Amino acid sequence: MPHHALAELARTMRAPLLRLRLGSVQAVVISKSDLARAALTSNDAAMASRPHLLSGQFLAFGCSEVTLAPAGPYHRMVRRVVVSELLSARRVATYGSVRGKELRRLLAHLTKNTSPGTPVDLSDCFLNLANDVLCRVAFGRRFPHGKDDKLAAVLTEAHDLFAGFNVGDFFPQLEPFASTITGLRRRLKSCSADLRQVCDDIVEEHVSGKHQRLPGDRDEDFVDVLLRVQKSPDLEVPLTDDNLKALILVRHSLSRSPGEKHTTTT
Repeated sequence: MPHHALAELARTMRAPLLRLRLGSVQAVVISKSDLARAALTSNDAAMASRPHLLSGQFLAFGCSEVTLAPAGPYHRMVRRVVVSELLSARRVATYGSVRGKELRRLLAHLTKNTSPGTPVDLSDCFLNLANDVLCRVAFGRRFPHGKDDKLAAVLTEAHDLFAGFNVGDFFPQLEPFASTITGLRRRLKSCSADLRQVCDDIVEEHVSGKHQRLPGDRDEDFVDVLLRVQKSPDLEVPLTDDNLKALILVRHSLSRSPGEKHTTTT
């Protein structure tokens, strides 16, 4: 992971504060707690800006996802929404209930469909469990598993694109030539269109009333919350439909990476 590599570099050089030149872009690496506090708390307003990445422009709908949005009124507002509506104590308590229900469902499935001494691929089971919990909390529903799981396929492609190397991020003067010649821009456009369609379908289900809650689900899911917040007259900055899509993706982590760990037990 990049942050592990940078931390190791700082330890090797015995430098709690490093300035690196990554292509034509400069970066500062802070690996000491008091310096990090000074940068991220005392001087947060001066240092809270974020790089304008090409992947964020396409896959986070104009970098409007909370971790990519530039510092300013919009970022303050969406961060407040995420903290108060997604990470509040009451909301987190409902996640425990969902996790318990999905875990019992998985155990019932394993009990019914396996026999003693038969190997079981737990990597897929745990991946599906995590996916079902995330989807129920974020969207109020489960999505199909396997080949029919369009959401997982789109998010896996988005993860690969976010994590991939883009010459233009380090040499902005070569953009858009570099991303065009490598085919990255074409992949980003295609994945962005797929993400937009998936998010549009999810929002339309909620707006039209076609969305059916699963048995036992009484609380709002995150899409319900965002639609309610979008209609609020007290917003500091209006929430556009694209902003809504970017925030929907906050809840379903783009960092999920199926297939990295394979676990089988008997």
